[in-house]
Amino acid sequence: MSTLANDVDVIANQTNPNITNGGVAEFEITNPTIALQGSGTADAPYIVLYLNTTGQSNITVAYNLRDIDASTDNAVQPVALQYRVGSSGNFTNLPAGFVADATTGPSLATLVTPVSVQLPAAAENQPEVQVRIITTNAVGNDEWVGIDDISVSASVVDVAPSVLTTAPANGASNVVVSSNVTVNFSEAVDVAAGAITVECPAGNLVASNAVANNVSSVLIDPASDLPFSTICVINVAASGVSDEDTNDPPDNMDADFISSFSTTAPTPSPGDVVISQVYGGGGNSGATYNSTFAP
Repeated sequence: MSTLANDVDVIANQTNPNITNGGVAEFEITNPTIALQGSGTADAPYIVLYLNTTGQSNITVAYNLRDIDASTDNAVQPVALQYRVGSSGNFTNLPAGFVADATTGPSLATLVTPVSVQLPAAAENQPEVQVRIITTNAVGNDEWVGIDDISVSASVVDVAPSVLTTAPANGASNVVVSSNVTVNFSEAVDVAAGAITVECPAGNLVASNAVANNVSSVLIDPASDLPFSTICVINVAASGVSDEDTNDPPDNMDADFISSFSTTAPTPSPGDVVISQVYGGGGNSGATYNSTFAP
C-alpha cells in the first residue's frame, strides 16, 4: 500500500455513478455498493480487507464485480486480487482473481462478474492477513466498478484428539485399590477395544476397555481390585483413538499416551505389630531399640 500523504480517498454518499473523478466511492443507488475507478489522479485505487485467520483454514474470498457506469465512458477496466501476510511487505497477485475487463459499454451498466478465490495455505492460521482488490488507470475514460457482496469463508483447522486428564491422575499416590480408571479426551472420539490398558505393574495387564463410540471419556472398571503398593501404568494407543469430525486429517491422536500412579499399602489387620508402634518406652531415656527377635 502507498505511504504517500492523503493516500486514503473515499468519495462518500454518491448517487450518480457517472461522476468522472477517480478513487474509491460509496454509491447510494438502488443497489448500493462501493466502487473503484482509476484516473489521472488515482492511478491504482483499491480497498483492503483485514482478516484474522487464527485457527482457520481454506480461506475463500468472494465478491461480485459490477459495472455500474452507464455513461459514454468505455475502457478496458482490469481488477486484480492480491494478498499478503502481516502489515508490511509486497502484495502477491492471485491469478485466479484477475479480471481483465470488468466493464462493458459505452452506455451500458449490466455486467456482473463473480470472483471466488481460495487463498494460499500461507494465509491460514495467521493473526493478520490483508486482501487487496485493486484496479488501475486504464486507457481511455475509466468506468466505475462496484465491489459488492463481499464474503470471506473458512473452515476450522482440525486438531488431533488428545488425552486431557486421567483418573487417577498422572503421578497420583496412595490410590485406593478398588478405584476405577477414567480417561478424558479433548473431543468426541471412537475408541477401539483394547486401545486403553491398565498394567500393574508395567507389563502385567489387569484391565482394558471395550469398544466405545462417540464418547469424550472412557471408564474402565477392573474385574478385581488393583494390587497393593504397586506402580500402575495407563496406556492409550494413538492408533486406536479417532475423532468424530469429518475434517481430516488429522483423525487419530498424534502419539501414544502414558501415565502412571501408585496404589496404597494394605491396611494392617487388628493385632498386627506395626514397626511405628515399637517404642523405647516409659520415659526410659536409656532404652535401646533391638530389631533382632529370638523365636
